[in-house]
Amino acid sequence: MSSRQRDKYRKFDSGHQKRQKKQNLEKNLKKQRGALDKFVFSSDTLERVAEEQNEIECYEEELILEGDTEQPCCSKEFVTQNSIEIVEKSSDLTIINNEKIINEIKEAEINFSDPDQWPQSLTHDMRVKIVLSKSEKIEFYESYPKNDQNRKFSNKMFYRIMKNGEKISRNWLLYSKSRDRVYCFSCKLFSSQLKIPNPGSLTNNGTSDWKHIALKLEQHENSSSHKETILSWNELKTRIIKNETIDDLHLKEIDKEKQYWKDVLKRILSAIFYLAKHGDAFRGSSDVIYTEHNGKFLGLIEMMAKFDPVIQEHVRRIKNNETHDHYLSHQIQDELIELIAQKIRQQIVESIKEAKYFSIMMDCTPDVSREEQLSIIIRILDMGNKSMSTIPCIKEYFIEFINVHSTTGYDLTNILLDKLKSIGIDIKDCRGQAYDNGANMKGQYKGVQSRILAINPRAFFSPCACHNLNLLLGDIAKSSTIAVGFFGTIQRIYCMFASSTKRWDIFKKHCTLLTLKPLSETRWECKVNSIKAIRYQVPELISALEEVADTTSDPKTKSEAHSLATNELESYEFILSLIIWYEILVEVNTVSKTLQNINIHLDKCSSLLNGLLEFLKSFRMSGFESSKIKANEIADVVNIHKKFKKKRFRRTKKQFEYENSDEINDDAENNFRIFYFNVIADGAILSFSERFNQFKIYSDNFSFLYNIGELQKITNDDLMKSCLDLQNYLSDGELYDIVASELYEELLVFRHTMKEDSTPIEALSFLKTMPGAFTAFPNIVISLRILLTIPITSASAERSFSKLKIIKNYLRNTMSQKRVTELATIAIENETANTLNFKDVIELFASKKSRKKF
Repeated sequence: MSSRQRDKYRKFDSGHQKRQKKQNLEKNLKKQRGALDKFVFSSDTLERVAEEQNEIECYEEELILEGDTEQPCCSKEFVTQNSIEIVEKSSDLTIINNEKIINEIKEAEINFSDPDQWPQSLTHDMRVKIVLSKSEKIEFYESYPKNDQNRKFSNKMFYRIMKNGEKISRNWLLYSKSRDRVYCFSCKLFSSQLKIPNPGSLTNNGTSDWKHIALKLEQHENSSSHKETILSWNELKTRIIKNETIDDLHLKEIDKEKQYWKDVLKRILSAIFYLAKHGDAFRGSSDVIYTEHNGKFLGLIEMMAKFDPVIQEHVRRIKNNETHDHYLSHQIQDELIELIAQKIRQQIVESIKEAKYFSIMMDCTPDVSREEQLSIIIRILDMGNKSMSTIPCIKEYFIEFINVHSTTGYDLTNILLDKLKSIGIDIKDCRGQAYDNGANMKGQYKGVQSRILAINPRAFFSPCACHNLNLLLGDIAKSSTIAVGFFGTIQRIYCMFASSTKRWDIFKKHCTLLTLKPLSETRWECKVNSIKAIRYQVPELISALEEVADTTSDPKTKSEAHSLATNELESYEFILSLIIWYEILVEVNTVSKTLQNINIHLDKCSSLLNGLLEFLKSFRMSGFESSKIKANEIADVVNIHKKFKKKRFRRTKKQFEYENSDEINDDAENNFRIFYFNVIADGAILSFSERFNQFKIYSDNFSFLYNIGELQKITNDDLMKSCLDLQNYLSDGELYDIVASELYEELLVFRHTMKEDSTPIEALSFLKTMPGAFTAFPNIVISLRILLTIPITSASAERSFSKLKIIKNYLRNTMSQKRVTELATIAIENETANTLNFKDVIELFASKKSRKKF
């Protein structure tokens, strides 16, 4: 069988076929080389890259043809590295615009201090880099290896001894540690450029002939070719110093293009930051600039293009298809939003770690897409260590919104612990917890607070003071049937006008001072706002209800309006109830709003709560009479009788004959006071004592630090007892935050330096400005830091939900959880966001976009 016939049954390619396929593949790759560059680089850059690449290929072919075995040929590795170097230098022209391709090219790692590792074919850019990397000082080594003849190189060869005994350094001499050879720096660098024939052994391969090294060095430095290369070296060095190299204009163009893209990104970041900070939407139905319904982000870019020359140029390039990387897509928006949020969160975590002690606040709420969102807030005392003039202040930072599928105490605790672990915060440094009064949060056995206390007994739980005040009002509002009926009437008045636009117009015509508000079980100010609108507009509301009754044709509405005007608003008991409730609600609301402030700490909280308790006790004694005086003034204006309605006495059935008959009290005013006013006042005092017991415990342990200046009035024994109590309170087994004896000694000295009315913040500020105070009074500093870290309310978590409703509304209800958290971080922590340097964000963005191939 012939060879051609055997080929018919071959299952694999022959050697010739394989070589032919390989040649075809190399030709195709050569044709396609740089095909993508025309979409990225300018035509001038492509021409320069092509010329230098041709030089490299020609040089490689010459080496192959010469077949010089002694001279190390220019390997493919060096050619590839040189090509990468050329493309990389060219790509600097559009350093940001070309990131998708440029960042995939690995920068050649050439050790310029070792001449043996230099490529055989040197470009101008390489020569500039080598000259810049050349040190003026000679690099000596402690020892050199010996050759086969037991000889080695000596540091003495770096100097030339003149006839008069003077030493002249041979700064052109380089030693290659990798090959144990010496080279001439200038000849190896410039001999090929000057096309010097027979440049000598020190040029290409170097020499290791240590026996005759002194003679060879002397012959080489006296040669004319060496002197020519020395002149070329000095000339290039001078031009570099004067910034007059061949590529000077090219480098200036690169710097200009770099600055252009930085300016573009700064403006894009500013637009993104503005929209995120205000919780606005970014995208529309179109992602193309200068089209309808393309969203607020592109709308801002279009607006800036009318006035800003940088954006004008950017938009012009986009319109003329001069660039494909415009950085206006929604993917880039998401990446920049993520980077901004990441930088903010990084600063927050650094502040928390620097503060050491922190407190936790959490709360849950359903969002518009019916997903349960958990908000985590961390409270710290920022000492402002970066500046001595900064006053210590309390900070509450938003950490994250987490979508939870189970709100049990066990699951919420695990979520919290996992989150703290992920950001590198130790739960053992927690000194406070603040949650609402839900059983899953405050439960004594299975709540979040009890589970955290089991891990860290010093993470003291504080039920939210504002929630407690709202629950206190709910308790007393339900303590009397008359009170329940009163708030029912308040809601009926609101519904009468709010359920119809015509009736609402009648209300606005008569009542121009305040607007009616509905009642709510959760909103803290709703009760006082609802009653305030009626308390100061009783005559106007009566007139409005009468007009509604006269103008409406609906019998039910007519009857309801007439009943409200006659039986309720024109009732003296209703007017008196308005006054009583308004007096209580105004005081409670004032305290509640004050406690919502971030800067509130145990000292101020204790004084506010004690003041509210004293008001309730005082109002219990004299509030009824003072309320009657104000009610009489309104009754005179409305012209109603100032008397209480007598109600039929309800007789209870006797179960046994020996039971006495019920005592009948005919005094209607006395009955109103006993069964309504006293019940409200007593219920408020009792509920207050039960719900704020934890703050009494805080006062028992920390109260002596509220006013350090007043410690001058107490005895040393009492001071020592307070220090011991605080040490025990801040201990966990063998672990102590403070030492009682040391705290006692420090307070004996420090109490004389503070005024009597000084606050803990003022005491810390004074210690901070005193040189060496933190080391002299460390226990005082730690005690005050923990005191100020303990939370009072969880109002910051509630405030975060307000931003959540703005960011994730019914138009954006499909937003991802990650984007919700990032936008919320920028919107809530806008104070921290305002301190961001866009330069850092741009550098982070560039490093993230770079994808290098190795």
